[in-house]
Amino acid sequence: MSGEGQGDIVDELLSSVLGGESTAEAEIAKEQALVRVRVERRKRHLVTVIEFDSSDVKALDIDGIAKELKRRLAAGGTVRENSIEVQGDQRQRVKKLLVEMGFKEENILIDETIVET
Repeated sequence: MSGEGQGDIVDELLSSVLGGESTAEAEIAKEQALVRVRVERRKRHLVTVIEFDSSDVKALDIDGIAKELKRRLAAGGTVRENSIEVQGDQRQRVKKLLVEMGFKEENILIDETIVET
């Protein structure tokens, strides 16, 4: 009986350690990622596009980042490959939120022009 209890404890410790490693990998990926933020005009609407240039995009969890951005900006949006699209001109707010999420401020580049598409 005591052997089984110790096995459970070991399994819990291993899962917590392995979970910690993936979190550490995500933090490193966020610090190293280069983020470009720009606004596009589509018909009459403005769309903020956030592009991620990283060697390990999967570690960034773009879907989770998009969900959090949409919630905190109170705006709709979508994920397309390595980018997030959010409704409206949200450039400065996106930069602030990305810094709060762990991205380096100097790695977030904001394009001040509005691109017509």
